[in-house]
This record gives sequence, structure tokens and C-alpha cells, in this order.
Amino acid sequence: MYDVSGNDGFDDMQRVIEGFHLDRFQEWVAELECGHELQMKHNPPYMECRWIGTGKGRQEHIGDSVECVDCDMPKIPDGMTLVDTSPVYQRSDMPSEWQDGFSTEPGVWARVVVKEGMLQFVIEPGVAASRGFLLDKGFAGVMAPDLTHSLSPAMGDVLFYIEYYSA
Repeated sequence: MYDVSGNDGFDDMQRVIEGFHLDRFQEWVAELECGHELQMKHNPPYMECRWIGTGKGRQEHIGDSVECVDCDMPKIPDGMTLVDTSPVYQRSDMPSEWQDGFSTEPGVWARVVVKEGMLQFVIEPGVAASRGFLLDKGFAGVMAPDLTHSLSPAMGDVLFYIEYYSA
């Protein structure tokens, strides 16, 4: 089994909030200690942060720990080389087995790149320690060898391709 994220591959990657700023859409974004950013919205039941709208509220939450989804995603190891790229798939021509769960060839890593729309990406579906992600054009998924993955359109149509990497 590969160490897919720098820890055991499936622990929550808690990171400390170091500050906040407004993005180009005037939404508050938390600046995390790892260098990633997390958009913060009061959007119950998904995210409860009524405090985000006030300077005092934001100041009180600097130092809080939150899960960094970017850190949770596996990383392709150094030394891997791009060896192949799939055709561009859309909802109507995705292989059906991808929704049920599939693995890459031994020793082959893969990056799922979304051009349009959104994909639901699950690592180790059906396992208690499974991890789910929503992929879009700003957030790619990574498949590690020896793990099962599933892909399914999240909403509407989707365009995506897969890059394959090997040593």
C-alpha cells in the first residue's frame, strides 16, 4: 500500500488558519498554514460560520484548525514521468466501470483533469476510510496505484481527461 498523502493517506489534514482575505468575488477566504486557501461561507448545513461576516469574528477564529482538502489529495511522487494521456471524456462516454471502482496498473499514478463541469472522485469507495472529493477545473484528482477509485459526474455534463505517470 502506498503512502498517498504524507501521513497514512486518509487522516483529516487539519491546518491552522493564519488570516483571511476577500477573493475577486468578494467572498472570504481563509489563509492556511500550508499555503492553501479555503473559501469560507455561512452555508448551513454544509458550513456553519456565521462569524465570517465580521472583523471581530474573523479575528477570533485565527488559529482555528480546519481540514485542508488540497492537502488531503494524494500527491504524485517526484520522479514520475507523464507516459500517456486519455482522450477527453464526457458524461455520455465515460466507461461505466469507473463509477463502480477501478485501479490503475501497478506502479502507475494518474491525475484526473476536469476541463468543464464537476466530477465526484472517491478513493477506496465502500471502505470505512474512503475519501471523497469534488473535482473541477481548479482541483484535479490523483489516483495512486493499488487503491480503488470511482468517478461519476457530479451535476450536468462534464469534460475531463486522465494523465498517466510512471517511473
